Amino acid sequence: MYIADCHADTLSRLLILEEDEMSLMRSEPRHHSDFPRMQQADLRLQVFSIFTMPYEAGHYGAVRSLQMMQIYQRDLTQHPELVLVQQKADLADFESSDKALYGIFSMEGASPLCGDLKMLDVFYRQGLRAIGLTWNHRNELADGLGVQSSYGLTPFGREVIQRMNQLGMLVDLAHINEAGFWEAMELSSAPVVVSHANARALCDHRRNMYDPQLDALKAKDGFIGICFETSFLNANPAEASLDDVIRHIDYICERIGPEHIAFGSDYDGIQATPRGLEDVSCFPHVLERLAALGYSESDRRKIAYENVLRVYRAVLPDTSQI
Repeated sequence: MYIADCHADTLSRLLILEEDEMSLMRSEPRHHSDFPRMQQADLRLQVFSIFTMPYEAGHYGAVRSLQMMQIYQRDLTQHPELVLVQQKADLADFESSDKALYGIFSMEGASPLCGDLKMLDVFYRQGLRAIGLTWNHRNELADGLGVQSSYGLTPFGREVIQRMNQLGMLVDLAHINEAGFWEAMELSSAPVVVSHANARALCDHRRNMYDPQLDALKAKDGFIGICFETSFLNANPAEASLDDVIRHIDYICERIGPEHIAFGSDYDGIQATPRGLEDVSCFPHVLERLAALGYSESDRRKIAYENVLRVYRAVLPDTSQI
């Protein structure tokens, strides 16, 4: 069964290697993910996080972001089995094509836009198709969860969401504070997602979603990507395991249904992994456990990749031209 993963920081990890090592296609045991292990897991769609640290804000962050995107774009020129998803047609034959990996670029924290709406169009032309509005800090769009404020979107944040809706880009509300979450949810005319988080009712971490937020994702026909960050899974992160991942899936399935859950591993962005999910090749363990618990094949497919396809097919533009 195919797998889609909505969040991994592999490109930012590759960017700090030597020039001749900057390729997804190489086996890289220092990382959680690489193309050979994706193949082992039958991972067929990867949303690549384009992440820069707060101290890399502004034009330096824009340069670093473009450099990350260039890593996969360079692999594309040498490996015809790879796809960069930019429009609806790119996903039309996902289940039947002979392509090995469909990649999507998603900016994690919009600081590289430099507070300039024209930069959104620049990144769009380079293939960017999703944006997480904030990371944990404050930026020109809104406040992240690390700021502990009650401010919502800035005027620029509202402009960005509206322009993203026009272009056919997916709005990701992972990391944003609650006020920003609710304002963005109301403002967006298209489905929105939380690419990597879990259930706050099971693990009281600020990055997890409260039940009303889960309900809102369902109402917006979006999804939440189950994250493998150990502190999001278990109050004692050292004890986090595959069992906790299943526990969160069960809870969210019962709350909002299997149509609104996906995977958002955060591989290569997390320091520790849950037992049983040490790297990207372990993804099938989740599906095997769900099958053993009686989840139907139809529901397992929804969680594994179909929900991600549904949302991106709904949001992406008909053509990549502006």
